Amino acid sequence: MPKASDILSIARAELGYTENPQGSNRTKYGKWFGLDGNPWCMMFDQWCFAQAGAAYLLPVRTASCGTMMRAAQAAGCWVTWDYQPGDVVIYDFPGGADTDHTGIIESVTAAGVVAIEGNTGAGNDANGGQVQRRSRSNNLIKG
Repeated sequence: MPKASDILSIARAELGYTENPQGSNRTKYGKWFGLDGNPWCMMFDQWCFAQAGAAYLLPVRTASCGTMMRAAQAAGCWVTWDYQPGDVVIYDFPGGADTDHTGIIESVTAAGVVAIEGNTGAGNDANGGQVQRRSRSNNLIKG
């Protein structure tokens, strides 16, 4: 049975990966998912779980943060506290949609989480074009 450490090892190996060309949303994750050229943060999460043989642990195969949230709620696996490494985290950034972005939790801190996220960057948290390790505060976490 796959473990959180297996999923995180795969995600860590992707750190620094960038879409090509920049600003295109074209990635190997989008190609794998069948939606290349679209925002890919959730496709990155899905790809990591699939590579670890853990896709069955996710309540739905989707490229949408909102769909993942609703499927997790319906499946009884949605949490809003006591996050664990390997959990898929969904963020709500100020001024955006209700579910803006996602990542895979690497560690939990007193202030929030450290996550490995696809399609993020310093200039655009939710569509930045790179796989990065990001620290996020609790007030940005939807669940």
